Amino acid sequence: MKIKKFTAASMQDAAKQIKKELGNDAVILHSKQVKKRKWLGLRSQQAVEVIAVLDRDVREARKTPPAAAEEMKKTETAEKAEPVQPPRLPDQSISGELAHFKEVLPEPLKKAERLLKQAGLPDHTQNAVLSELLRSSIVSGDLTEDNVSSKLQDLLVKKLPSADRWQEGIQSKYVVLFGSTGAGKTTTLAKLAASSMLTEHKKIAFMTTDTYRIAAVEQLKTYAELLQAPLEVCYSKEECLKALEKFAEYDHVFIDTAGRNFKEEQYITELQEMIPFESGLQSFLVLSASAKYEDMKQGLKQFSGVPVNQFIFTKTDETASLGSVFQVLSESRIGAAYLTNGQDVPEDILSASPKEFVRMLLT
Repeated sequence: MKIKKFTAASMQDAAKQIKKELGNDAVILHSKQVKKRKWLGLRSQQAVEVIAVLDRDVREARKTPPAAAEEMKKTETAEKAEPVQPPRLPDQSISGELAHFKEVLPEPLKKAERLLKQAGLPDHTQNAVLSELLRSSIVSGDLTEDNVSSKLQDLLVKKLPSADRWQEGIQSKYVVLFGSTGAGKTTTLAKLAASSMLTEHKKIAFMTTDTYRIAAVEQLKTYAELLQAPLEVCYSKEECLKALEKFAEYDHVFIDTAGRNFKEEQYITELQEMIPFESGLQSFLVLSASAKYEDMKQGLKQFSGVPVNQFIFTKTDETASLGSVFQVLSESRIGAAYLTNGQDVPEDILSASPKEFVRMLLT
């Protein structure tokens, strides 16, 4: 693909330059009136600045978009030029080439680039999205500074797991949370349990297999007492099964697990041996939104042997951007059920959806 900026005295002159350098298949992406300095800058003259784009595979292009066709008709009527066809951008985006052309991008795409950088997305994702926006602007001709945010949101939503993977609410009788140390599992579990009891009026109970830290058991015990819910501390899978049977009459049983270093394979093995995942549990992998992308990615890989229904991302209020979270969601194709944004129980927890998450990402 070629993207080039042209400056000429008129649109007709610009069209001639475009045709000469890029051929009949070029498309005008953007144009504006500018002042061209003459005589050492002492005099200025009205001119037109045009950004044109050409794809080498344009022979199989779609129909000419109305905006592009009208623009070229106005400028090339005298020459009886053939209708200009929009380029068919390849499925493999122009992200590699786009980096060389950013200085000539029109303002709507520059605004999109700024939003993507602020979101903390990696360069390759930024370039891929900008490429798709470029494709959209060529085909439809309706990308403006006013609507770039909404179009950007639509593109980013499409890169996330589909909405049906972002289930709202608790869907199972048994709910288990697991993840690495410091992710905030116990507090998040309490938020889910309190919401279930106070908002949905469900009969709830607690279980924990986190016997490594006395403080963890005491923390969950405090929440259980506040909610007047029973708590069972389990030291083996047999005790877990007995507790599940004991709580058979309850609407929801919330199960806490030990927070350990996800790099320790023994932790994953113990989790598999301790938790009866075969019993129809709804399982959530809890990750801190403030963690580095590589750590999240490595953590997900380590938990690959454990069934993960959905993510819960905590501490969204403790990070300046959610780019790493976006990458994990996009690559794993696993949805997020909840986002937490503080320590208050049960207030600081939000049900997640692709659209709502992208809105937060770009805010």
